[in-house]
Amino acid sequence: MKAIFCGNLDYDARQSDLERLFRRYGRIDRVDMKSGLLGMSMLFFVSYYRPTGFAFVYMEDERDAEDAIRRLDQSEFGRKGRRLRVEWTKQERESRRSPGSRRSSTNLTPSKTLFVINFDPVHTRTRDLERHFDPYGKILSTRIRRNFAFVQYELQEDATRALESTNMSKFMDRVISVEYAARDDERRNGHSP
Repeated sequence: MKAIFCGNLDYDARQSDLERLFRRYGRIDRVDMKSGLLGMSMLFFVSYYRPTGFAFVYMEDERDAEDAIRRLDQSEFGRKGRRLRVEWTKQERESRRSPGSRRSSTNLTPSKTLFVINFDPVHTRTRDLERHFDPYGKILSTRIRRNFAFVQYELQEDATRALESTNMSKFMDRVISVEYAARDDERRNGHSP
């Protein structure tokens, strides 16, 4: 399965339209639209969520994925005719540079803090993430920020074990992506929480 980044989507783009577009080039495993809170209306809805302008498309065959990237990058899509940005995900690009590291993280520098994306930002709570990551070591802090999260371990070895076990794992009906954070929290804040 090959992951493709598809950016510059209209905010009201539908997953079914994106699936139909990519299906022309081969079999699709799934499309993950990224969501965020965009507005509230007391009269009609308490809140509503719409895609925030990008998605990850998972194609079954690498050649089909390459064909889709080549033909769809900079093509017009949607009611507003936006030019799509279609390319390999950072993780796929990294694995192409270093053969044999299919499950390697985008940020290869080990740290105590993990960066987590693609969980359900509406229903996921801090304790849900802690329950998922707790088996791998002592967690110092867990913070959710919009549609991404940071999980900080006491030991870097525990973070590495967690990354290897949880990257591309199923979490509350989604497949999450886990990477090393660019910097440890303790270095940024000057202390551990």
